[in-house]
Parts: sequence; C-alpha cells; structure tokens
Amino acid sequence: MQHRWLGVVVLAACGGGSGALPDAPPVVGPDAPPDAPPDAPFVTLIDAPVDGPLGGPCNALTQAGCSAGEKCTWIRDQDNPPLGHVGCAMDPGALGLAIGAACTAPPAGPQGYDSCVRGGVCVGGVCKQICDHQGGAPTCDQNHACQRYANLLEVGGTTVAGVCDPGCDPLTQSLLVGPNPFACGSVTPSMPTKGCYGYGSYSCAPAGTTVYTLTDRMPPRTNASGNPYLNGCAPGFIPFFYAATGSTMTLCTGFCAALEIDNTPAHAGNTKGNPSALAKLPMAPAPIAGDGTCDIGKKGSHASSTCKFIWPYVNDATTGMLPAQFANGPLLDTLGVCQAIAFFSYDSDNDMTPDMPFPDCSTLPPHVPGDLVLNDDAADWGCQKYSNSQFTAGSKLHNPALDDIRIGGGSPVPMLRHTFD
Repeated sequence: MQHRWLGVVVLAACGGGSGALPDAPPVVGPDAPPDAPPDAPFVTLIDAPVDGPLGGPCNALTQAGCSAGEKCTWIRDQDNPPLGHVGCAMDPGALGLAIGAACTAPPAGPQGYDSCVRGGVCVGGVCKQICDHQGGAPTCDQNHACQRYANLLEVGGTTVAGVCDPGCDPLTQSLLVGPNPFACGSVTPSMPTKGCYGYGSYSCAPAGTTVYTLTDRMPPRTNASGNPYLNGCAPGFIPFFYAATGSTMTLCTGFCAALEIDNTPAHAGNTKGNPSALAKLPMAPAPIAGDGTCDIGKKGSHASSTCKFIWPYVNDATTGMLPAQFANGPLLDTLGVCQAIAFFSYDSDNDMTPDMPFPDCSTLPPHVPGDLVLNDDAADWGCQKYSNSQFTAGSKLHNPALDDIRIGGGSPVPMLRHTFD
C-alpha cells in the first residue's frame, strides 16, 4: 500500500552491518572505525556492484541465488564513504550468531560480511532478521517493525530489504518487550542512545547527543542532499511538517498524546493534548505524565502548537485505508503530532493559491455522519478520533490541505545505521 509521503526521510542507526536507509552516512558507532568522520555524506549506491566477490547476484529475502554453504547478505566494500553490495558469502551454519545475538561488523573488503545466521544481518551490534519492507515475506513479528537503513541491503541504489527492529511506544519511548524497556533499552535513559521513530509503525533506532536538542520546529539532521534522517530528531520527535505553507524546509515535530478537539464544551480545551498521558522527553530519566502535550517546553514550541491525531497523515490517499498494524493497534486514537497552525494556510477556493489560515479546531464542530463537505468540521483537520471521523463511513478520504504541509515518501523511510556522534 502506498501512502501519501511527499519526500525522502532517512533514519540513522548504530553500526553493525553496513549501512541503512530511506532511511545514512557513516558516523562513529560500535562497528565504525575509531577515526570514522562524524558527518560522512549519505551515499546512494547507483553504480554499486551487484555481484560480490564470493558470488551473486542473489535475493536477500528468499536467500535464493547462492551455492550450498553460502548465504545472501550485505557485504561491506568500504567504510568511508560507505559502499557495499548484496552478494553471496559463507554461511556459518550451526556456528552462526542467532537473531538477537550481539555481533560485530567485520572490516570492509572481500570478507566484509558478518557471522549472523542465514537470513540475518548485523545492524547496530545486533543480528537482525532480514524482512520485506514492502509487506511481503519474510515479515517481522508483532513486537518488531521492518525498517530500511541507508547503505544496507541496496541494489543499484535501491533498498531491496529491511531488518526487524524492536517495536516501541513513540510517546513513552519504551520497548514493547524486554527486561530494560526505558528509552528503547538505553543503558542511561537520560542520555539515550536509541529512540523510538516512525510514521505508521514504530521501532527503535540509534540516537546520539547531537540530536538531543533537535526538538519541535528545529531542523533535523540530513544527508548530503538535504533529505532528513528519520532518526535525525531527538527521541520523541520526527521530521514531519514543513516550516510553513510554501516552504520545503522540513522541521522536527513532537509526538503528542492526542485528545479530540472541537467546539463542544467537553473538547474545546484539548488543543494541547492529554495532560495525564505518560510521555518521555529526550533527556528525562523516565516517562512523566504531562510531558506528552504540545505546550512550549514539552512537545511543542509555539503558542499555536496543537496536538493533532497522526492517523490522517498515514492513511492511503486513494482508499482511505490505514496501515494494518497501526489501524489495529493502541495508537490509532491516542497518538498525535504537534502542529504550529499559525504557520500554515490552505487553498479554500481551489485556485491553487493558499488563501485561508489553518483553523483552530476548538472553533469547529465535530463531524456529523454523512457530511460530504470538506474543511467544515474538526475531523477534516485531524482533530477527531478515527472512529468519529468521515473516514469510517467512506464519505471522505483525506484533506488535500494536510498533504501539502508535511514530508513523506512513496514508501517507509529508511534509517541511518550508525550513531551521529
């Protein structure tokens, strides 16, 4: 299913394989050489070789195309700039490191492949299952999400597979499962080395001190082409909205705990979000009630910052369908993003020129079933639960005004494998 993403975003992850994304420049990480530069440029491997020194080409998803005793994996050709290719390498068999086991990326070169079991690859110091980021087989289990990484599992500059990253809660920044859930399993939660990032699915990816201050309406870390990394913002924030209507500069925005907003007495005061919901700020030791609102100093940064549900931004523009995992999960009617509405306007008369400011949802009525008029209620602007929206009845699919103010891509964005520091 294609979603309405309009741009390219990339995620950064710590080392242990070769690279990652639409998510990735080499930066110092557990598997990066000690003298690796902190800001090497993102490299699109347009002319990267497909055939490896040990054989290939091969299919990393099906493991087809290799001889007996070989596995199809990512082979690192060089570290700076990061180059590699999908090819056949020695299968360690019973001696291979299991999925979830700690691993070390080998030096780049003819033997630049890891010791993970067949079907796995070393990313961020952990053997992770290779998966189909387009929804086919192999898939991740319900506690993991398939994410693409820059400079990892690419053929001709196109990412052909992702890896299963641990699932997490983008508000609390906690792992879904595991003995040390806080800050995606970071040893010191107040100095997180990982963050929970994503759009329709959420998983843990590397984070470093250089992104801690990249919070709401701050520019994210980008590659050499200016495309943001998905994990280029502080944990709890993602590259999402443009700076303003007419701008193409992407800024970070905060995940917030959304409540319904409309002009009814029960909902008119909900513009900042749910003050009782737990959420973690980047350098907080743990999730705290009230830190998931769009108040200045929390997840917002402007007086007009409004906590809007994220679901209108991740639904399919053609069918109105949502990603299955998101639609059936607990975040559908709770997760939002902070939008400083004062910076945005929309085209109210279809003359291709924005002429009206984005409305304050606290001045709009709730959606009435059967309403076919666009922009006349709070649901049209992302301020109502999905279950109370026009989408459930199929009367409306999406609001074009929401498409024009934020980034995206035709498919899930990749991440950067190494840390930024």
